[in-house]
Amino acid sequence: MQERALRKVLLVQAIEETDRSGEVLPLSERIEATRAVIGNSPPAVETQAEAPLSSATEWFLIRRAEILLRSLLSRSPGIDHVLAVAGGVTPFDRGTLVLAFAAGMALSMLDGGRSINIFAPPLVGLIAWNVLIYILLLARTRRERTGGKPATSWFASFYASRVRNRIDALLGHSTRFNAPLAPGLRRFAGDWWEIAQPLFRVRARRLLHIAAALTALGLVAGYYIRGFVLRSGAGWAGNSFIGPESAHALLVVLYGPASLVSGIPIPSAEGIGASRWTAPSVGGSDAAVWLHLIAWTAGLYIVLPRLLAALLSTLALWKVSRRLQLPPGLSGYVRTLFASARDGTV
Repeated sequence: MQERALRKVLLVQAIEETDRSGEVLPLSERIEATRAVIGNSPPAVETQAEAPLSSATEWFLIRRAEILLRSLLSRSPGIDHVLAVAGGVTPFDRGTLVLAFAAGMALSMLDGGRSINIFAPPLVGLIAWNVLIYILLLARTRRERTGGKPATSWFASFYASRVRNRIDALLGHSTRFNAPLAPGLRRFAGDWWEIAQPLFRVRARRLLHIAAALTALGLVAGYYIRGFVLRSGAGWAGNSFIGPESAHALLVVLYGPASLVSGIPIPSAEGIGASRWTAPSVGGSDAAVWLHLIAWTAGLYIVLPRLLAALLSTLALWKVSRRLQLPPGLSGYVRTLFASARDGTV
């Protein structure tokens, strides 16, 4: 059963099993919903609690839940919001992405002066960090493919706790305005929390990949603002150990792939020597070439790999969402529904 459909089924189950008197969902509506899907002759269902549900039974549960939710939403519109939050739609995701972009822009200011350092220390640091993450991700993927247990990062746990806190906040709100509904929502939150841990892990991983890409884009945006809006020049501070020839060799290592892909040539050793700062804010050269090389380098080493990883995480999320482990009580719930439809009771 797909994630979105399972959320609806579990919510309806939780409400029905905590609202025995029918105060939230009238008993007559439950029977009518069952008969609207299967008619007056319920078919045989799985008899063992541990037996997997057939596709026909899953279809029945989904269609019945959708009918009851439409009725429930007309009386309690907040239910839709609870389902969305349980699916991971929270302000935390948007806030994380905005913060990542802002952090990247702030990093662009940390290269040691008013002028732009052509060695771009913030970019080098960001690349080093991302390469380390790539190595750790490859090691974890290899371990999982050899039968290792999927690791849960601190961020995945934090992400899951933020979703749970948001749901709990909604439950507190519903308790004040619709007290009979609160037990069912609390039951649903607990059931979903146990089932959705694999989803939280993959969603947190995807969020981190997108945030890393936005941090790099924020860095590039910050450099472009400094170069084209604030009119900052570009240069470097040489010393007795690094001269124009050594600086050129280091810049070829840093910007070589970007130069190859973009076609933007790296200035010669003579040109690099001419952009050397003779004093703080004295000397340097036009920043345009270096800004474009910084942008291409950030794209090749950070943005492109991270977006690819985010795409792979999206595919993984799709796979996980289609094979979530069903709660053990679902088979008994189905048997009760069919028995109720036959007897005309609940």
